[in-house]
Amino acid sequence: MIFACKKCRKVFRKDMETFEESDEYCPHCDNHFVLEAKEPQARLEVEGEDIRKDSRMIRDDRVKRKEAPTVWDDEGEAARLG
Repeated sequence: MIFACKKCRKVFRKDMETFEESDEYCPHCDNHFVLEAKEPQARLEVEGEDIRKDSRMIRDDRVKRKEAPTVWDDEGEAARLG
């Protein structure tokens, strides 16, 4: 396989069948060119538009919240009928 070193910008070949730890370095400048892979971590995120355009997702603690009506509140249609 052919590799290119980012530091010295030289190209070299490595045999992948006999790849060892010493082969992880550039033969010209001794730069460590093999990097460990980053595995993705599972997480839950909420995506939205730009906050400056649409700030409905952000809760403002300065604004008082209305209490959510429950099933047992009698303020619905029955209070209007009489």
